[in-house]
Amino acid sequence: METARTFCRNCSAACSMEIDVEHGRLIRARPDGEVSPYGAYLCPKGLASVEFHNGAENRLLHCLARGVDGEFAPIEAEAALDAIGAKLAALVAEHGPRSVAVYHGTGAYRSTLGALMERAWVAALGTPNFFSTMTIDQSAKWVTMARMGTFASGRHALRDLDVALLAGGNPLVTHQGAPFALVESGAPGRALEAARARGMKLILVDPRRTETARYADLLIQPLPGHDAALFAAIAHVLLRDGGYDTAFVERWCAGLGEVRAIVAAATPEWVAARADVPAEQIEQAARWLGEARNVGVGSGTGPSFSAHSNLADHMIELVNVLCGGYRRAGDRVRNPGTLRPRAFYEMAVPPTRGFEQAPQCVSAPTGQLLGEFPSALLPGEITADSPDRIRALLVFGGDPLKAVGDPAVASAAFAQLDLLVSLDSRMNETGKRAHYVVAASQPFERHDLTIAADALYPEPFAQYAPPIAPKPEGCVHDWEFFWALSARMNLPLTFKYWSYGQRFEDITRGLPLSLTEKPDPEALCRFLCGESAVEFDQLVAHPEGLRPDTPTSFVQPAPNAGGKLQLMPDDVAAEFRAYADERANESYPLQLVCRRTLHTLNGAFRESRGARKRYPVNPAWMNPLDMAALGLAEDALVEIASPHGTIRSLARGEDRLRRGVVSMSHMFGPLVGTGYPLADGGANTGELTSLVDGLASVNYMPRFSGIPVRVTPV
Repeated sequence: METARTFCRNCSAACSMEIDVEHGRLIRARPDGEVSPYGAYLCPKGLASVEFHNGAENRLLHCLARGVDGEFAPIEAEAALDAIGAKLAALVAEHGPRSVAVYHGTGAYRSTLGALMERAWVAALGTPNFFSTMTIDQSAKWVTMARMGTFASGRHALRDLDVALLAGGNPLVTHQGAPFALVESGAPGRALEAARARGMKLILVDPRRTETARYADLLIQPLPGHDAALFAAIAHVLLRDGGYDTAFVERWCAGLGEVRAIVAAATPEWVAARADVPAEQIEQAARWLGEARNVGVGSGTGPSFSAHSNLADHMIELVNVLCGGYRRAGDRVRNPGTLRPRAFYEMAVPPTRGFEQAPQCVSAPTGQLLGEFPSALLPGEITADSPDRIRALLVFGGDPLKAVGDPAVASAAFAQLDLLVSLDSRMNETGKRAHYVVAASQPFERHDLTIAADALYPEPFAQYAPPIAPKPEGCVHDWEFFWALSARMNLPLTFKYWSYGQRFEDITRGLPLSLTEKPDPEALCRFLCGESAVEFDQLVAHPEGLRPDTPTSFVQPAPNAGGKLQLMPDDVAAEFRAYADERANESYPLQLVCRRTLHTLNGAFRESRGARKRYPVNPAWMNPLDMAALGLAEDALVEIASPHGTIRSLARGEDRLRRGVVSMSHMFGPLVGTGYPLADGGANTGELTSLVDGLASVNYMPRFSGIPVRVTPV
């Protein structure tokens, strides 16, 4: 038996790990804390990654093609690539490159070479149709950046905060932290313990007393959908009492007068009645924020999933701005990056409002956010009465059919595609309806670098991971898939180190690839380390990872006058006024919110032993008093109805949940349930979501959380 040192590819933490390997088979995993900035740490998903690799979720070992009879049959990988390449070339020749789209799923984010080769292929093809999970659960944050602007120096690290306020995030379970959710992604509990020990105060806003709440100094539990009002009230108190950072706001912001006008009526008492929280908690939160030097205000996916998501995220960031929650000139930058270090400047980057510019969607009057179209519009982009509608969709490591919600609308749209391809290591709902399913290699079978985590580590660190197990003969590396399509379509391909915020064509450093000689993945990784603080050969020699010995980095003064953050654009003000005039739908007295589980990640790991044992279904968690009022016993079968759809689940009591709220995990069960949740393995909360009614502006975000529902016993 041999022990390999590598890193986990499940989330952005990229925790270092050791894996025992015997005769090419992975045996067990454990954390490797020798060099990792998180120390020795692996969450249950990391520990289960060996089980996942070994086939826990019916791993695909060969590619599949749908025959004329509608059934799948095995197909050689090269034959599948030939057929897909020919079909794409024909569609592009007849309808142009915009007829092709790519969807980048959760599984694709942790494949460095695959993700960058995908970007290179999309750029070579010339299609603007790029969709991803980011515009499903985080797009409101991108809308805020486009309408308010950004501050180039970045937020304070958790280790430097005096007060942290986190809304709708549970990093102890999600392991999704900085930059928006503030907390370190790896070993989040350990990081919060250390922060609390040095005196940091933590404020949490969540309708549930989450696992992270054990570290909270103040827990505010509002009714879902009222985050915008809650943060407007905090802004009201900061402005009323002079607790905001006047010097920062005067230097870097515009629109303070408009903010004052909008939040004038958002008194703690008004919001307390509307969101059903004590006014004293709002005053306390504002007081702590106003008294602190280093403040961080951020959010998880909760506000981004709920009603008024764009408005909520804007108001959350507004409070952070009023508190001056960014690093200043002379402040230490704990991690400037290792694989691509960069300088940080104290300056405001004004809003671009890129969604108002070309290219625009064909199904709705909106454009791109950080180079992507909103995923909620994907079905509409397929069915639009336009010569530029999508006719072919390549899905990389995701399940958009299930993820976008409203399966009736989404399924009907996907059925109109001339070509649907799923590139994945397992079958999912999208794959079941694909023309081709390309069996992908898994993380421990491919070369990788910690690029996805490079800027998120609390300290400079990098790790290279060569394969530790052979790829099954019938599988294809994801990077190889996109290169092979380029070769078959004769698309010149240039490999680049791309990251969010960059336009691919503006990146000058690139590696032109041969279309006849398959790239060497190690050579690709070497290219990506061309501007690194550590040489690639050093990373190869240190499989445990490296912390570079580099000078301490500090925020630099602004190189020019810079721009201004726009605190209250007209469209945001209009959205707040519309929210203030809304009234609750009394026909649906409860609200359903989504929750994450420690043993799963969106649609992945559902079939691991740990997950299936703990979550044979995704129960409808309710406050015991709400259950008693409805006459519901523990594990009673209930029907949950929204204005759009109906599902069934088992009611289960949880006193950590405030009254008036039902809490369920998403991405469980089949696309459309049978009404028997135990037999189905859960229920798909996406059936309660509409892709037609109640969509947000700009990103057309549907409501995945804070859904008005009615619960009745069956």
